[in-house]
Amino acid sequence: MIQKLEETMTQKSKKTDSPKEIQMSVCPKCGKETEKIVKNVCLGCFGKSLNLFELPPVLHAKICPNCGAHLYKSKWEDLGTPEEIVMLAAQENLSVHSDLENVSVGMHPHPRSPYIFDVLVDVEGEVDGAMFYKDAKTEVRLKREACDMCSRRAGGYFEGVIQIRANNRTPTKDEVDACLHLTDEAMKVQLKRGDKLAFVTDSVRLKDGADIFIGSTKAGRHVCKHIIETMGGTASESYTLSGMKDGREMYRTTFAMKLPEYKKEDVVYFDGKVIEIKNCGKRITGIDLSNSSNFFIDADHFKNTKLLGNVKNAPLAVLVSVEENGIQIMDPDTYETVTIKKPMAFNALPGSEIRVFKTEYGIFAL
Repeated sequence: MIQKLEETMTQKSKKTDSPKEIQMSVCPKCGKETEKIVKNVCLGCFGKSLNLFELPPVLHAKICPNCGAHLYKSKWEDLGTPEEIVMLAAQENLSVHSDLENVSVGMHPHPRSPYIFDVLVDVEGEVDGAMFYKDAKTEVRLKREACDMCSRRAGGYFEGVIQIRANNRTPTKDEVDACLHLTDEAMKVQLKRGDKLAFVTDSVRLKDGADIFIGSTKAGRHVCKHIIETMGGTASESYTLSGMKDGREMYRTTFAMKLPEYKKEDVVYFDGKVIEIKNCGKRITGIDLSNSSNFFIDADHFKNTKLLGNVKNAPLAVLVSVEENGIQIMDPDTYETVTIKKPMAFNALPGSEIRVFKTEYGIFAL
């Protein structure tokens, strides 16, 4: 390679139309005449003694088989694909000669197996204006080892417990399922934001709700916030000493997550109105059954209410006739014909059955 460089430089010098005569020098090491002196010797002699870079023939890198994290500078990091990890390992162990300038490095990984790679490395650079090139190969072996986070997860590690309950009632199965789904959503978001402990260690269904064991207290707060924004309710925190680490006291957090007292399709009496609940969150939305108008109010102001029942338990009644502003039905309990308010967008035909809701404040068609 050095010889080719000398020939190339000689050819270039012959083609140069210069009025000045080319000055030749004698290499003090080999005695040959040369146009270029590098570090007091000719290109050939300097090239023979120059070691552009050093790279161990075999390298090792640790990778987590569960999440793909790589142990980088004593810390587990998400650094990309196995190909990127082996190139990083080669880069970390590549030592380039201190005299080399304008350095260009190329790396080309070739897998022999899922955990053994051959990495071809080529380095190009200049010394005193002369260009030099070298390539070599190293073998990078990926060692599978569970990272700290996966080890904790496998060992049942948790920093907090989210207790899913409801105010003055028992959460339904659908509500518990929804809370578990919202927990998974919040955990994925926190994991993308860099919280390695954002995982669910375990979840236990109970008669009065569920307990969700979580790896991160920070993620637990985001879970409660996500549930409250979607389903409403409140959350409070309490702390229990769990042990010592590096001379510091360690605490576990209990999140008391309380779902709203009312749920979708509950019928309540509030402020002189019979309301069918449609959604409970930061705002309560529903239908005023007396005139079919929309109802909404901030959850903080939805107080002094009375639960009347749920529309799922509403009985069927025979529709006798339809008038302009009212309908006649047969009371499902007394079988008497009574007239009630006709709902908006009502299109049932006489003789059919409709669902009604009976209360002490009257009968309402749903």
